[in-house]
Amino acid sequence: MSDTFKRRRRRSGLTSGRSDRSRLIPFESIRRARIDKTGIAACVGVAMVAVALVALIWIVTTRVVQEQRIEIHDRAEQALAGQAATMAETISKELLVIDQSLTIIQSQWKADSDLVDLTKLQQIMPALTAVADDLFIANEKHIIQQDILPQAIGQGVGSAYVTFPHGLLEQYEPDGTKERASLLLQGDDGNAVEARKFLTYIVRPLDHPKGWLVGASYRSEEVTKLFAQSALGYNPVVALVDTRRGVVQAVVGPAARRPKIDLSKSPLFALLTRAPSGTWIGNTAIDGIERLHAFHRIGERDMAVLVGANWSDVMSPANNLAAGARSVAIAATVLVAAIAGLMLWGLFKIRGNRRRARVFDRSRSELERLRIEEVDLASRAKVNAARLQVVLDHTVDGIALFDSNVRLVQWNHPFRRGIGIEPKPNMPLDTLLREQAAQGVFGAIEDLEAEIARRDGILRTGDMTGVPQPGPDQETLVLRGMTIAEGGFMLLLNGLLIWETAPAPVASTEVDEPVVAKPVVPAALEW
Repeated sequence: MSDTFKRRRRRSGLTSGRSDRSRLIPFESIRRARIDKTGIAACVGVAMVAVALVALIWIVTTRVVQEQRIEIHDRAEQALAGQAATMAETISKELLVIDQSLTIIQSQWKADSDLVDLTKLQQIMPALTAVADDLFIANEKHIIQQDILPQAIGQGVGSAYVTFPHGLLEQYEPDGTKERASLLLQGDDGNAVEARKFLTYIVRPLDHPKGWLVGASYRSEEVTKLFAQSALGYNPVVALVDTRRGVVQAVVGPAARRPKIDLSKSPLFALLTRAPSGTWIGNTAIDGIERLHAFHRIGERDMAVLVGANWSDVMSPANNLAAGARSVAIAATVLVAAIAGLMLWGLFKIRGNRRRARVFDRSRSELERLRIEEVDLASRAKVNAARLQVVLDHTVDGIALFDSNVRLVQWNHPFRRGIGIEPKPNMPLDTLLREQAAQGVFGAIEDLEAEIARRDGILRTGDMTGVPQPGPDQETLVLRGMTIAEGGFMLLLNGLLIWETAPAPVASTEVDEPVVAKPVVPAALEW
């Protein structure tokens, strides 16, 4: 084995025959420290996994909510755009009927103006009268010369409607058809549809006389019917907008109650003038309510159909789905947190149990060591006591040991022979003196208690003059007291003339050597 390897083995305490426990304890501490670090790393890992799962749950939930909102928004835009396109196409066809009818009247007027009779034409043009409430011919001063409404002849164009300068608020059946006997009594079939339509004229010039014109009013009820059938939700709006002046020509829905007619300064109108169709989210200028709007221009005319649905109503499904998804995410978060908490609690309990097990092992080892030490000390004390007894028994002077409570603990044979009485274990000093007095050791005494107190005081104070008393061979003995610093005191009985061997004990007097205790390896210390 090389010298380098031997030096390494000696430094690490691994040389053969070495039992130095100071090397084993640090290694055990390092192992325990590694176990503790492993437990802490496991707790940190569980916490990180729980945080990652919670973050993943909320990231997925947020993405799902966003995707649902985008999808519902796109669907709503497509639905509103389709409604706007359908209404624009319907109105375009109605206006085309009026245009064609006016073109026919222009041709007849050009051929022979005397043969043109609007009342007769009304009967042969049912399509025109279905979309027009008024058909007239006016002179250069816009005074009506012919009209399908006799009361309008001689009046200016539009004078029949001057009573309603802001449009007439009308109510329709829930299906969009015209009124019943009393619209205020309805309610069995649903709420009435409210509409406000403003006067719109479509005119064509006549070739003679100069400045004369033929025209028809336009008050479409198809918009109301389409509105009633479109199911746009709560508080929707449909409007016809003049894209040249920014004026509302017709409005259907709750917004018709008190509408704002001029839209020329609103952001929506700027968008209407730039694009033939599109969508927009914002406050409707008619009543100031936030809506999702879709618009579509009517052919090549300066008119557009505007359809709006309440934004909160449109996004209500998305909000409900978002609330449900967040509820599931919260439940999942609570579940993950609970599982992580249980795992952490389990790890901490395992770590605590291991720590308690280490403390228990260390305490058990320490207790075992103390027990062995106790056995060792007891054995040594027994041997020492036997040796001391042998010494005491072979001493000429009498010796007796008292503890701190002044009770007899140990004595030798000369003391028992010379004291004049039979000593007993745990006998108090004053009791010993009384028994001596009872045996006549003190002689004739008048005041026994005073004599006992005097002798007791001399012995306890350690007065070296002592107390004289007669011996077994008529010699004069001296009993002296000697205090011991550790507690208690010792009595010496001097003056015995004859030394007598102590009687042999009944039991064997062989003194056993103390048992050498096996070394106990202490448990590892917890750092």
